[in-house]
Amino acid sequence: MLLPHARIFDRYGCLHSRWIVACLVIIGGCRGHRPAWQIAQSSVPVKPSAASVQPFPSPTDASIPGADTFAGVAAGKQASLLRLASHEDVDDATANDAAFEQQWDSLTGGDEQFASVGGSEVWTGGDGEDGLPPRRPLSEAEMLTIALTDAPAIRSLGIRVLSNPESLTTAYDRAIEVTDPFFGPAAALAEFDSQLSANLNTANNDRVFNNATLGGEVQELVQDTAEATIGWQKRSVSGAVFDIQRVHLYDNNNRQANRFPNYWESYFEAGVRQPLLRGAGRTFNEIAGPNASPGFNFSNGILIARMNTQISDIDFRIALRDFVQELYATYWTLRREYQSLESLVEAKQMAYETWQSTLARREADLQGGEADKEAQARSRYYQLRRQIINVLDADQPQSGLLVTERRLRQMLGMPINEGVILFPVDPPADVKYVFDFPALVQRGLSYRDELRRQSIRVQQERYRLIAAKNFLLPQVDLIGRYRVRGFGDDLFGDGPDRFSSAFDDFYSFDHQEWQFGLEMGVPVGRRQAKAAVANAKLQLNRQLTILDQQQTALRAEISDAYSEVDAAYDALTVSKEILDASQDRYDASLALYESDKIQIEFLLDAQQELVRSQQQMAEDQSRYSMSLIQLNAVAGTLLADLGINVAYGPCGTQESVVEDHP
Repeated sequence: MLLPHARIFDRYGCLHSRWIVACLVIIGGCRGHRPAWQIAQSSVPVKPSAASVQPFPSPTDASIPGADTFAGVAAGKQASLLRLASHEDVDDATANDAAFEQQWDSLTGGDEQFASVGGSEVWTGGDGEDGLPPRRPLSEAEMLTIALTDAPAIRSLGIRVLSNPESLTTAYDRAIEVTDPFFGPAAALAEFDSQLSANLNTANNDRVFNNATLGGEVQELVQDTAEATIGWQKRSVSGAVFDIQRVHLYDNNNRQANRFPNYWESYFEAGVRQPLLRGAGRTFNEIAGPNASPGFNFSNGILIARMNTQISDIDFRIALRDFVQELYATYWTLRREYQSLESLVEAKQMAYETWQSTLARREADLQGGEADKEAQARSRYYQLRRQIINVLDADQPQSGLLVTERRLRQMLGMPINEGVILFPVDPPADVKYVFDFPALVQRGLSYRDELRRQSIRVQQERYRLIAAKNFLLPQVDLIGRYRVRGFGDDLFGDGPDRFSSAFDDFYSFDHQEWQFGLEMGVPVGRRQAKAAVANAKLQLNRQLTILDQQQTALRAEISDAYSEVDAAYDALTVSKEILDASQDRYDASLALYESDKIQIEFLLDAQQELVRSQQQMAEDQSRYSMSLIQLNAVAGTLLADLGINVAYGPCGTQESVVEDHP
């Protein structure tokens, strides 16, 4: 159900005006923020337009320009309003729709009653012939609002939460992927963090030497030492490693040849190691990360980690799309079962009147009141009562109106029992839509989430192949180091001697040292590197094959869905004709029976045919509505057409921007 012009407040309090935005899904869950689906709602209702409903249908029925595929209401009908308080309001425009009133007058005798239950306006159902609790009208728009508001998980019926809880998709999944301390983006970036180190050590040595020469001309060496060091190291994205150290050394010993009994040494050094071949370059280090080796999956690279996060985002969108599709299927199934119930209740009333007429004839000893005729009419009446029981709560545990209603409640996160029963008020689509098949295929290839996910995996394998080829190169590193030393009797001192102060000697820059050179190493044969390259090529070819097969399967899915739309509409058109013919037959049979021109068997048969036609009509209406949903789903535009967008919470790496619809 697409909504009109909406106002959206982001998490910073900024106001954005956007078009056709129904649901803004917030995922995340860090820093005490509870993840939630938040719904952006309209402040002023406007008429939906064809361009905002779907990108490429062109209704052939000229009397209904701009008909909404998903809204299920006639053109010109005002769209319903959504409120963040989810359950509190009902779409009055839809609930009071003339089509709705006309459909249910036959069931309630035109005596509908509305009451307030739990803050919501509910329909009490009039005379209660169907034996149901009071009805709570539910529109498509309100259904999406309730399902996607403050829901920490996607409540799909296909997931067995008790036996397989790990299969449940929650709003925390992406945040968990982002904050993975081993393979997440932050973990990959941490490999390039600066490292700061410091130490302070003191020691006392008292050592006896058998040879005085080894002890520095003393037989027994008594020594006090101290060392203070502070260092910094940084790895750049190009692969270079930079380090800086500042060191202070103190030594007090009893060697006779010492110039000073105790002395200080202070020095500063800076070094760099830059790979020139293997491990060099920004591309390799962003793909594989530092310290990578062949044979691994290169999951610590920045690019690979970010792509894994993108795949997690797409997985969430796929689960959300499937949930919305399942939600609509349940909604239309419940609508169909209500229509089936309506036809049975109407048929039961007709059968009761026929039975009473036959019974009156029997009591008056008239023709048509024979015992077998009365029993036949009575049997037909009770058969319909039994069918109503089956529709409400079928013999099979997974079917029936009440079971479907409980399923819908479960998906919406509503209480299973609250004294009212949900009643879908939006009528199904009944107008013909014409789609451009090549445009559908092109949109599917561009927007289908499964293809986008596989394209990312193909790109990952391309990157891994680039990284694997890098290991075929020899290890050639350029190294350089510079050092400045200072020596003195004291660390800080003042005196005529050159070495009175280690700091003064250090800052004189009289003792400078440097080192420059190349280091090289290469494994002879490079068997592991060659195997890694061959494996990476095979992995890439495999992912490309999967992508090609997925594209082929997508074309087949779109073709099937495209054909199903046409077939469903054709079936719906024929069902309308059958229903009209069945209604005409019943009216004619009733007139003939009342004039004693036909037997009761013909009237009962006409009643039964009318019920079957009404039920088939309801089934075909539901089928056609679901075929439109399915077509947009396989084309990859279902969430966009419904205005459902995904934004990221405080733990996410980005905040989604809801774009204006054209």
